[in-house]
Amino acid sequence: MSYDFSENIQRGILYLLKSNKDFYLQIVNLIQSEYLEFPSHSKIFETVKDHYEKYGKLPTDDFILEDIKPRLKARENISDYEDELTYINNLDTSTVDNTDYLLDLVEKFAKKEAMKSAIAESIVLIKDNRVEEVEALVRKALLINRDIDTGQNYFIDLKSRWERTFNTKNENKYQTILPSINRSLEGGLGPKELAMVVAPPGVGKSLFLVNQGVHSMIEGRKVLYISLEMREDKIAQRFDSIMTLIPQVKLKDPANQLTVKERLEMFQKEFPGSRLIIKEFPTGQASINTLRNLLVQLKNYEDFVPELLIIDYLELMRPTREIQQEYLAQQRIAEEIRGVAMEYNILTWTATQTNRLGRTVKVITDAELGDSYGKIRTCDFAVSLNQTEEEFDTGKMRAYVMKSRNGKPRFSVPMEVDYSVLRMSEELD
Repeated sequence: MSYDFSENIQRGILYLLKSNKDFYLQIVNLIQSEYLEFPSHSKIFETVKDHYEKYGKLPTDDFILEDIKPRLKARENISDYEDELTYINNLDTSTVDNTDYLLDLVEKFAKKEAMKSAIAESIVLIKDNRVEEVEALVRKALLINRDIDTGQNYFIDLKSRWERTFNTKNENKYQTILPSINRSLEGGLGPKELAMVVAPPGVGKSLFLVNQGVHSMIEGRKVLYISLEMREDKIAQRFDSIMTLIPQVKLKDPANQLTVKERLEMFQKEFPGSRLIIKEFPTGQASINTLRNLLVQLKNYEDFVPELLIIDYLELMRPTREIQQEYLAQQRIAEEIRGVAMEYNILTWTATQTNRLGRTVKVITDAELGDSYGKIRTCDFAVSLNQTEEEFDTGKMRAYVMKSRNGKPRFSVPMEVDYSVLRMSEELD
């Protein structure tokens, strides 16, 4: 498919492309030679692009002509290209004055062609039963644009970086439920990060995640809780107890229903920005693409964009591609979850289980992750929950910071657990 722009507009694009470096850098990745309607235009574009990639400078017209000579086909004459360059250089200036308009034209066309190509490829992928790859293909097409972000220039951006560091030190920090950890993190965790709670089965991973969700709602945040094991209602009942301080055993008593409702209304009034959505997926069936689809649906139908994403828990997700080795699959899932956190600018908490040794040691470290150590390499923060039988009987527990990219690792925090209302907190001295 070639441009349906007028011949003069196509010449205007070529004129700016060969003479304006800023224009060239914004547009070069949006153009394909087959988009240009005339073969001479395609060859001029390819010549300019090849020259810049090789020498880092835009070529003069003499250089363009010299580089075209070896590419001439039979019955082609270099004089045809000399004439075409003359036409391009003698354009009415009004055709090239509005560079933003020309950039928008090319960008819109590139997006349309990328989407058409993605749809055509998607049909083949679906026929080959490779449905998981379709969304990534379409998302890539949607990301087509001319924005340029080359990253942070270390020395030039020093002042602005320091201003961000010192003036917004605690801005948009997500506190954990443990003040000692928050202090070590200079306020808490940040968006685009992946945090992980580690424990053997039955020690309290899900309970920790629910408490973390409540704490973020107290901060006025929107929370999305993904359950891959328990029913939505079961998770909701845990939130009920923690937020209302009504014990689990009394929640089902009809006499307490009004009290629960009133206390939840008080909570929402006290923290008006807070919202919570709980979504259950079948164990082992949901992939990161399932999650992306949900995020799109929540934005479009519920006007809900989460600030905190909780996935309960990592091992119960399915990687987007089939991986035979379980430890590699878990590492892949962790990487995919981290990717979503960065893509959507949200903090993500998940949980993961230890190996069998996790039940026998007093303090769980990365050694108890066994062959699945790769999953913790991906995360920014990891804390293990440690509890002996005696501690369980007295409602005690210890949190051990296994990993912390932004703070002090390898220290323990004593905790208290009120199992009647499921509330976790740091033990007071």
